[in-house]
Amino acid sequence: MADLISSRSNKLDAVPPSYCIPLHERPVDPVPIAKDIPIVDLGKAKGEERSVVVQQLLKACEEYGFFQVINHGVAEDLMDEAVEVYKDFFSLPVEEKAHYAKEAANNTARGAATLYSSSAKHYDSEDHRYWRDVLEHSCNHDGEDKLNWPDNPPRYREVIGTYSDELRKLSKIILGLVSEGLGLETGYFDKELGQRMLVNHYPACPNPTLTLGIGGHCDVNLITIIQQEVYGLQILNDEKWIGVEPLPHAFVVNSGLPLMVISNGKLTSAAHRVVTNTTRARTSIGTFICPEDVVEPAKSLFGPDNPPLFKSFKWSAEFVPHYLSKKSVYHAALEPFKIDA
Repeated sequence: MADLISSRSNKLDAVPPSYCIPLHERPVDPVPIAKDIPIVDLGKAKGEERSVVVQQLLKACEEYGFFQVINHGVAEDLMDEAVEVYKDFFSLPVEEKAHYAKEAANNTARGAATLYSSSAKHYDSEDHRYWRDVLEHSCNHDGEDKLNWPDNPPRYREVIGTYSDELRKLSKIILGLVSEGLGLETGYFDKELGQRMLVNHYPACPNPTLTLGIGGHCDVNLITIIQQEVYGLQILNDEKWIGVEPLPHAFVVNSGLPLMVISNGKLTSAAHRVVTNTTRARTSIGTFICPEDVVEPAKSLFGPDNPPLFKSFKWSAEFVPHYLSKKSVYHAALEPFKIDA
């Protein structure tokens, strides 16, 4: 079974050597909480201020690749219940969680839940580990995936099923506003996009200066919607790390590398990481919205004076394997797909 850090952390008074990351990666410098990361009121997009919201959101994607949304339409009670369900899952006995651990999860059934430790990039290598456990599964629109989700805690499938449906609706609203801001044709993102839940559990850590919850990276998917309660998320902006303050019942949204391609370089994808702390565990819910199989610059965004910057590529067969290779960091994952000037 996977060597889950959540099953060991309360017995540790020091960070094990395998979790001590290289010196250049360690979070040793003070990081300020950023006060200027945009907070977008999605409720205003329903009225006369819609154009203002569109421009605010687009500017956030251009300058930060991150923003927070409030008045987003997802019930606060549902958000709270989803967090509690995941906390209950990670508190299950080791034997119960073993059913989903990576070594035991040769289950190829659609939607199958997999529990693993550290990072997908480093899990099967000799590299260091990150201070986190991850539960991941798909959640496609027809609901059939639920049959392969955890059945303990008993309310898991009901609560997370409703939650994932609401987050799918929210993703369509956000992508619709992005499309509008870019000037794309109506319904550009109204396709059967993939959806995955990737929930990170970061136990309290005896020495946060030696490790990270997850190292700096850009996301492989179209957009990520994050629910967080405890501070830990940091983004790289102007070559400096800045902290993202948790706002009660807000969602953090970040754009992934495929959105950079679709926007023909107009929008950015920011590197981000998670730090740990000595007193509180952090459980964050990530909803990953994945693109259709073929990713390419939107044709309406380029012309004679604005040529395409990227080649068309297959997201799952070509891009994801390259992204997951250790050679690929930050925006470097896009290098093989750039069109030479």
